[in-house]
This record gives sequence, structure tokens and C-alpha cells, in this order.
Amino acid sequence: MPGLAAAMVIDVELGPEQDLGRGEGGQRIDYPISGGHFSALDPAGYALEGTVLAGGADQFLMRDDGIGVLDARYRLAGSNGSIVEIHNRGLWVPDARGRARLAAGEEPRPEELYCRCTPVFTAPEGPFAWLNAHVFTGRVDYPAFRRVVISVYRLL
Repeated sequence: MPGLAAAMVIDVELGPEQDLGRGEGGQRIDYPISGGHFSALDPAGYALEGTVLAGGADQFLMRDDGIGVLDARYRLAGSNGSIVEIHNRGLWVPDARGRARLAAGEEPRPEELYCRCTPVFTAPEGPFAWLNAHVFTGRVDYPAFRRVVISVYRLL
């Protein structure tokens, strides 16, 4: 069984959602990324940090079965100027209480959601290159309106 090591925390700010209407499989909603910040710990234990660049979006699909599919693409800028691309896919799954809230036109509470992801990074040579050589998983939390926090773990 592989272990996990904490790798990064990405605190993302979102702009107003854009409802794209129904498509194949469900309702499509874009959540534009407007900024944020991140901190990382490379495998050697060095701390890295930077910002989440405005641009990109989570092209979210709310499937007809009530499960959401995350598909986010955006960029991180390291404090050294490195630009790292991220493609983060995952599932947003409300429990029975969360589904009841959705049916009532409300948002599920954080404790009523299972939201996990698999971020893939593309980084240039330099201090972020280690991101190209590992497999990652993550937990997605929603601490405030238009804010998402992704805790990223490196599979050992």
C-alpha cells in the first residue's frame, strides 16, 4: 500500500460562476479562477511558495446522478518566477444529507461532501521540477464562499 506525504496546499479564489447550460451528461458550470496562493514542501524538505494566477477555470459538470466532476486547469507562479501548470480532475460527491440540501436548492455543508482529486503538474526545470516526477492525490475543501483549498499529497 503506498504511503502519502504532504506536498502542497493551494488556496484558490474563484470569480462568479458561469452557468453553461445542460450538455451531455448533466449541467456544465465554469468556476473562473481569480487568484490565490500556495505553499509546497519538496521531497527534500525545502519550502516553496507562490501565487495562483488569475485565468483558467474549473469546468465543472454536475452529472445527472448528483455527482460532480471537477476538471480544473490553471497556473501557479512560484516566488522565483517559475510558472507551473496544473490539471486537476476529481469527484464532488454529497452524502445523503448533502443530496437532500441540493434537492431543497441549498449547497451541501463541507462535512456532507466527499471531494477528492488527482492533480497533474507540468513544471519547468528548477525548484518545481520534482512535480513532474510524482503522482499526487488531493482533498478539496470549501471553507468560504468562492474559496477552495486543495491539500495535495505525494504518493510514496
